[in-house]
Amino acid sequence: MDSQLAKKIIIDVQISGWSCLIPASGLLYLYQVTHYASFLWGLALVVLYAAYVLVTSQSPSYVLRMSLIAMFFVGFLPSIPLLFCYSQERKAGLK
Repeated sequence: MDSQLAKKIIIDVQISGWSCLIPASGLLYLYQVTHYASFLWGLALVVLYAAYVLVTSQSPSYVLRMSLIAMFFVGFLPSIPLLFCYSQERKAGLK
């Protein structure tokens, strides 16, 4: 893999991990307004997913899987950089 492409993919995966904070802050706000415990469970899921993405950002081998999980369980915003990473990998012939 080209080192420039690898660095770009790692940066995009890290952006995706940090962008999980936007849905997490929305869930925290909804919990503060309603005090429903289900929003805390959703918040825990988003924070754990963000931590997983940030920890595995140095070797992003499952970019498509991470983007689908983000799209269906976290939110659409974190999946956008991951989908860009996947398209870059496909263009480079890595997937």
